[in-house]
Amino acid sequence: MREVTVTNLNKFFGKHHVLKDVSFSFGVGEIVGFIGPNGSGKSTTMKCIANLIFPDKNSSIIIAGYDLAKERNQALRHISALIEAPGLYYNLSGMDNLKLFAALRGVSAKRLDEVIEFSGLGQALKKRASEYSMGMKQRLALAIAILPSPTFLILDEPFSGLDPQGVFDLREVIKGLASSGCGILFSSHQLLEMEKISSRNIFIRDGEIVSQEQALAEASVRSYRLFIDQREGDLEILANLKQAALLEDYEADAHEVVFTLTDTKHCAEVIAALSSGREIKGIMPLTANIENVYNSIYKPGA
Repeated sequence: MREVTVTNLNKFFGKHHVLKDVSFSFGVGEIVGFIGPNGSGKSTTMKCIANLIFPDKNSSIIIAGYDLAKERNQALRHISALIEAPGLYYNLSGMDNLKLFAALRGVSAKRLDEVIEFSGLGQALKKRASEYSMGMKQRLALAIAILPSPTFLILDEPFSGLDPQGVFDLREVIKGLASSGCGILFSSHQLLEMEKISSRNIFIRDGEIVSQEQALAEASVRSYRLFIDQREGDLEILANLKQAALLEDYEADAHEVVFTLTDTKHCAEVIAALSSGREIKGIMPLTANIENVYNSIYKPGA
């Protein structure tokens, strides 16, 4: 199997039910965004996959065909993780950090040389890690994570603390790893960055995965721009459509109307009401972006 499969993942901390039957999967070559606000369960889920936290009974995590609970060593050979702060030895140089972790993971000298070049740190590898900027620490930690050529990589907030150039560089690194066959699950509060590189997204809310059906519904096109010359009575029509719960919101000027449907099934009815007896010059769907989807899923009361 060339995927990570999480099934019915549950975790209690005392009486607090943090993860509630979390189930999803991702495969090699994928870049999957793991999205949710603070406290939604992202980091806890990632730590369970990385075997840093033990899930409750009857939870299942299968990595490349190996059951993490029963075949721990075999499963963990296929995965690396960078979760929260980079776990570096700050009294050692960047090079010594790489050599130490290479020895621990049984990495060949050839692979170590490849990762040294990949890190892009050059002469900075001679400096102590304590002297590194946040971007350099992230680069070194990522280089350590990929030393064993993992099949899967878990990244928790990898863009945190990076300057714009660091964000650009890391974005290309992640895309390059995926193109080489690595499956990547990563979380970030920088939604626009996720939109640029993720193959797909998984949303989690209050410890529960938002169903694909709901996520797709949130991502469906509900907003349109209608090019039409305004006439007397248009605002009344729009107000009536909103009162009838067909429209969520609308704006109108002399030559166009922008409206958001409460449900996509109302589209034909709204257009018919607005176009009755006159020509429609054009209609443009306004595609929902990841920020709109996020706001729809996580708005208060959702």
